[in-house]
Amino acid sequence: HTIILVTQTHLLTQLRNPSLPQFADLIPVARATADPRLVLVRRESPLRTPQDLVEAGKQRSLRFGGTHVGGVDHVTIFAFGRAAGMQRPTLVPFRGGGEIVINLVGGNIDTAVVNPGEAEAQLRVGGKIDTAVVHPGEAEAQLRSGELRPLISLADGRLDAFRDVPTAKELGIDATGYTLRGFCVLKGTPEDRVARLEAGLIEAMSGPIYKSYLQNTGQAPDSVAGRQVWGAQLEQFNKDGREALQALGLLRG
Repeated sequence: HTIILVTQTHLLTQLRNPSLPQFADLIPVARATADPRLVLVRRESPLRTPQDLVEAGKQRSLRFGGTHVGGVDHVTIFAFGRAAGMQRPTLVPFRGGGEIVINLVGGNIDTAVVNPGEAEAQLRVGGKIDTAVVHPGEAEAQLRSGELRPLISLADGRLDAFRDVPTAKELGIDATGYTLRGFCVLKGTPEDRVARLEAGLIEAMSGPIYKSYLQNTGQAPDSVAGRQVWGAQLEQFNKDGREALQALGLLRG
């Protein structure tokens, strides 16, 4: 049987290309990573609290840095802004997370979304933005040095490393933000094979090598999950992604 490594980007690509197999054609098997994101501000930002950020976003369209139009960053930004009652954010695309973090530290744009680990080689360089939505691992050195301050967590619960940072849900904002990666098989795969694959993948990813990988790359230690949790997350993102792409004028129907 074919095992497919799936990310949210694959779901968005499927939505925008109806000729491709769709989410309904897949069976989620096991989740490999689930990296929660943080909403950050630079040290000198006038946005000192979560309330400051939300209120600023209600007064004007905040400029978020992201990787490309219609991608995971764009959907996350759109969903967060809508849930917070903010004006629709404006996406400013960059080539990668390192470039976004550089601009976050310096203040070129208002907010941003970056991907895990992409900023590590550029942590000492100045930039130009006021706030950002990132994975904790993406700006670890800046957080340690105080260049960036976390305001809001987009995880389901408070993160151990940021116990004083409230979640969006605690603030009355029904939004989460994760980078998800995991495994699926094609619809029609026999149930006994799916169950065996699920058990085997979870066992393999529960060993010391994979746990060390999660720790060394700054990813959530509870990333590994079975098909019930993994499937629910994919289904929700597929729904949110469709709504976001339609609202942004990037998907018809």
